Amino acid sequence: FGSSVGSACGATMSRFVHPSESALPDAVVRCTVLQTISGTALGNGGAVAIYNSLQNLELLQQITLIFAYTQVGDTGAVAIGNSLQNLEQLLKIFLDFKDTQVGDAGAVAIGHGLQNLEQLQQITLLFNRTQVGDAGAAAIGNSLQNLKQLQQITLNFWSTEVGNDGAVAIGNSLQNL
Repeated sequence: FGSSVGSACGATMSRFVHPSESALPDAVVRCTVLQTISGTALGNGGAVAIYNSLQNLELLQQITLIFAYTQVGDTGAVAIGNSLQNLEQLLKIFLDFKDTQVGDAGAVAIGHGLQNLEQLQQITLLFNRTQVGDAGAAAIGNSLQNLKQLQQITLNFWSTEVGNDGAVAIGNSLQNL
């Protein structure tokens, strides 16, 4: 797996994280005005590496993280959820956990990580073909209630464990926006 890095600060950065890597490059970790980070992490180790790197990127405005078709589970999703809490300047977020091992614990952590991102305008969360159930969907829904700046929401819970209770929780949350 390789990496592709645009201008490190103030523009777009793409990085593919290999499971053996412990973090993103030092140059990226030191950026405070990085506007976009996107990449593919393979497994929980890659997600934890991204968590370690995101802790210092408080001015990040846009993030795309694609974990689809990997072995990422709750451990990785919890790490990502925890890292989101410090990214209060985020305007756009795209998280793709499609076809992973993420369950309720991971979705709940993502929900908690989102709840204080009051500047967020666009959100895309893809949990299709995961083990997320009603508790995870409800946590995501509850987090959306606080995000009054949202203009675009895309949520995908197709082929998950989400039942009527989770769907109702999301629906009720969306009514309050």
